[in-house]
Amino acid sequence: MRQLIILLAFGFSSSISNAQSSVVYKRNPATGALEVYQSSGGLPMGSPIYKIKKNVYGYLEIENVEVSTDPFTRKPDYAAYNNFKPYQLPAKQIFETLETLNKKNEYDYVISNPTITNNSNSQILKDAQAFIQNRSKIATEFLSFYNSSIDFPKIIIDGWYEVTKITKFVPNEVEKQGGFSESNDFISGICKVSNNRITEYYENINVYDLKTGFVFRKVNIDVISPINNCKSTYREKNENAYSTIYFLDNILESKKQILNPEFSFYTINTPNNFRSNNLILNVQIARNYSMTIEDVRELKGGSYVYTAYKPNPVTGECSNTQLTFAFKKTNDKFSIGVIRFADKLVWLQNNLTFLPNNCNSTTLNER
Repeated sequence: MRQLIILLAFGFSSSISNAQSSVVYKRNPATGALEVYQSSGGLPMGSPIYKIKKNVYGYLEIENVEVSTDPFTRKPDYAAYNNFKPYQLPAKQIFETLETLNKKNEYDYVISNPTITNNSNSQILKDAQAFIQNRSKIATEFLSFYNSSIDFPKIIIDGWYEVTKITKFVPNEVEKQGGFSESNDFISGICKVSNNRITEYYENINVYDLKTGFVFRKVNIDVISPINNCKSTYREKNENAYSTIYFLDNILESKKQILNPEFSFYTINTPNNFRSNNLILNVQIARNYSMTIEDVRELKGGSYVYTAYKPNPVTGECSNTQLTFAFKKTNDKFSIGVIRFADKLVWLQNNLTFLPNNCNSTTLNER
């Protein structure tokens, strides 16, 4: 399948439908807008044909192109790309990607807005939830968005950033026979950058993958590369596979950061004699809700969920392991429930509060 032509294809030439010329995309260093030029031999010619930029609501939009706008979120609607034919540009591919990226931005906004999420009959909420179901398509669009970019920011300055990890599921022969196929997925996260390296990385464990979530898993990084072309590759401690973190938000806005989340930490340890045969631990964390044992057993305990497949022996009061969770600064209370699937044994703690930069831990006792 031909790769989608996407927005940040700086210096990338593509054929114009029904024409014998090409276009080239280049970023204006003064405004940050993507300027689209007719090209000759891959070089921009004359004045820009049109410009692509972010509007004040965070959506990507094209200047001087009339589209309808959602009255609630102000999302431009580029779904009708087949009706757009000025300059005979490859509008279909561009607009498909615009729609996906803008819908993801809208999803983050809608799902994190209590006035919407508290109304189960809200059509905009239903549309947002339906959109996020096709995670493989979104992840593939993210990869295309990144891989089509050439003119990346060279340096990521020190600070805190929202990032995206894109994962690929490759089924084995048994899974293929069961109907599984290769697919992409994505995980949102937060990282701290110092001297153009990621020094701390936290993965979102909210089931809705909300950027505004309160609980993350702290990833204990063993090996990590310097940031290059808005990405960094790392290996987690005690793991063999390598993963890549993408600074997708910084391709257009190289200095876009978030405030220090002032994390506090909580580690779940297993005793050294913990029965580990067929070990699968499911951790559920709820915010401002007291869980019951039945909640945990029925996997209805909270919107923050993580599954561990190996024990986490006690190594310290607050170790950086697969079962260390990071909580953003807040006065809210949290409940933490753990179930071992092998025997349905449940551990539960309610009404926990955390102070910024503090570490707490618990050890799961056999009983």
